[in-house]
Amino acid sequence: MAGYDAGNRNSGGYPRDNRSQHSNSGGGRGYGRQGTFSAAVSKPHVPLDPDTYVDTAEGVIKELADRGRLLSTSKIRNLLSMISSLYDEVRRERADKLSKEDQGRIQYIRLHFAYEAGRESSRGRNSEVKDFVEEADIFAHIKDIGDDKERFLLFCRYMEALVAFHRYYGGKE
Repeated sequence: MAGYDAGNRNSGGYPRDNRSQHSNSGGGRGYGRQGTFSAAVSKPHVPLDPDTYVDTAEGVIKELADRGRLLSTSKIRNLLSMISSLYDEVRRERADKLSKEDQGRIQYIRLHFAYEAGRESSRGRNSEVKDFVEEADIFAHIKDIGDDKERFLLFCRYMEALVAFHRYYGGKE
């Protein structure tokens, strides 16, 4: 990814100095229980930008594809479907701000993403959903929404772009 010094990479594309500092506990990313690398090195949160969200989505999926960590098509489509019905409703509303009910539904989506991300991990397997959620910075982007209708609509378009590039880069069936 662009934020790394190209001269300081190992064969996996991660900074050599940071690999040993990560654990699989808490919110950090790193080596899992079986010693396999489960996710990317932490990077700072960058809010979605209407001009670059498609490039951001492509970078996320390309990174996951390069590591062989693309989740199944059905899983990514299920995550998108949770958002799609709310997207249609919010788009039709005239208000610039999201209602308390819509904000609650967005938080429920966040909860569902967390559950899906933790499901496979709790079975002792590396979770491709968790890798996706972390690499795509889903939780931070959801928190960025607040009560802003435009930020929610941008997040929905970002999710659609993730699904599109997932398909383009050969997401698993």
